[in-house]
Amino acid sequence: MTLLLALVLAGSPDAPRLFVLPDPGGSVLGAAAAGTPQSLLDARKLAEQLRYEEAVVEYQRYLSTPERPFTERSAALFELGFIHLVLGDEVTAQQRAVEALELDPKLSLPPGTPQKQVEFLARSKKAWLARARLEVKDREAGDAASLVRVSVSDPEGAVTRVLVRSSARSAGPFTSTEAVCEAGACRAALPSPTGEPSFTAYYFVEALDAAQATVARAGGPDSPFQLVVVEERRWYQSPWVWAIAGVVVVGGAAVGYALTPAPR
Repeated sequence: MTLLLALVLAGSPDAPRLFVLPDPGGSVLGAAAAGTPQSLLDARKLAEQLRYEEAVVEYQRYLSTPERPFTERSAALFELGFIHLVLGDEVTAQQRAVEALELDPKLSLPPGTPQKQVEFLARSKKAWLARARLEVKDREAGDAASLVRVSVSDPEGAVTRVLVRSSARSAGPFTSTEAVCEAGACRAALPSPTGEPSFTAYYFVEALDAAQATVARAGGPDSPFQLVVVEERRWYQSPWVWAIAGVVVVGGAAVGYALTPAPR
């Protein structure tokens, strides 16, 4: 089935052509910039040859190296998304394209790009602009040290719940605390994972829709935020105060006993 699809697309004027700048001969490899990783070059070559499943593997290999420039990664994500579209997986195609726009909102296509790719980018930008977003905000004066504030942008009104998932370890497991939201501003106090008033917690924020599906995240289980809570105790709650008080009481009792006249 995939081979038949490739043959049909190969004969189409809008056959999937990756949007890297072509050289005069039309070769995608000739357009490769100096320093482009071999995995990305291989992925583009395989796509040019209509070997889409193999190209997907190579794109994923390239994307597993996050230190690459964001514009290069954005382009690769969009190219991968278009290949998924060609293979009939529209959901994954849209996800990859939106991820590309998250990395580079100015993502654009060069002149001469096939119309199907231009239309795909336009649809992806529309979906990206309508997507719910979360942003962790700074605490305000008077906030508890454990309080997390989050702003919610939700153009389509898809968000029904906002959860703060936290853990004592960066790798989880994470427990959930439901945030209290009002007019796009949410807040939740992180519980102490150890029961102590001072603690370190790792957390991320997740927005859910009516079907309890994730529609937005700030951070994630692989890239959580870190919060260090140092709770200042009142003077009478400090164990040192009571330890010193105990020494003073015992010392005073000892002195009093020493000064008390012996019974006759």
